[in-house]
Amino acid sequence: MRRIGLAILVAALTAAAGGAQAQNFFELLFGIKPARPPQEQPQQPAFRRPPDPAPQSDLPFDEPRRQSAPAAPAVPKVASVRAPNEESILGRDLKQNGSNGSLRIERTSRGDMRVKLTLVGRRSAQSVETCSIPLAGSEGAPLVSQGRPEGTARYQLQDPTCPLQIDVLDDAVLVKGPAEVCTFQSVSCQADPSGLWGPEPAQLLPKVRDYEAMRASADKIVRDNYKVLASRARPENARPIVAEQAAFSADREMLCRTYAREATTSFCNAKFTEARALSLATRLGVAISTASAEPRSRRRQQVDPYSLPSSDELMQRRQDDD
Repeated sequence: MRRIGLAILVAALTAAAGGAQAQNFFELLFGIKPARPPQEQPQQPAFRRPPDPAPQSDLPFDEPRRQSAPAAPAVPKVASVRAPNEESILGRDLKQNGSNGSLRIERTSRGDMRVKLTLVGRRSAQSVETCSIPLAGSEGAPLVSQGRPEGTARYQLQDPTCPLQIDVLDDAVLVKGPAEVCTFQSVSCQADPSGLWGPEPAQLLPKVRDYEAMRASADKIVRDNYKVLASRARPENARPIVAEQAAFSADREMLCRTYAREATTSFCNAKFTEARALSLATRLGVAISTASAEPRSRRRQQVDPYSLPSSDELMQRRQDDD
């Protein structure tokens, strides 16, 4: 009877309490350890590639690694140039901008230089009527040597009305006149002799490729020597050099745009750039060679010994040649 009452009491307590509380009661009653709730397994991180091992140094472990010094900037090199040959203009009729007037320089028996010069101008600034002035006369006027202050041979024509400065280039001369045009009251004519005096375009067309190559070579020399000159100058002196180089490009455009057929021949651009290259080389103290350039030897045309002769060669052969 006692056991039956105890069972009834336990059933009543179990019905009154919740399932979880009844379970805790029996565990306390009979000394059973409570079961632990299942724990969630932590998610494994995604597989990562281990970092590459650091490269081993060849230096001892106790010697620190030295940082490499920055590379020094490349020092520009001075480009050498060749002085023009005066023989290239002696006895030749040169024209202003390749089209007007006449200039002829000859060497006398005593080695002096004389020039025969005829200018073409206008009656006035507003007139379109042209006029000619034989500046040096029929026998010519002597030229006074001024040395090579800018690399080229320079001469002075000491005329009271129109004094001229003449720089000798290859196949041309660069003439610089007074600041104002020369006015000749006796013949009512005025003319500006400044500019490049060179051959006519008909003489230049067969050498167009040569003049293009000359201009490209002179341009490179000018750029290289300009960089050297600017790198050697002090900061306060660098700005005038930059302005001078910019003025050279503008002066070349102004001078050569009136030369006949310049867009085709590039003759004026090549000669004016060569004069600039000589000027920079002289300021840098470069030794300028006065030897004339030797023409490049052309490659001999290879003849195929097994090729058949042309029809012209067959027609020109005689019967006894066979």
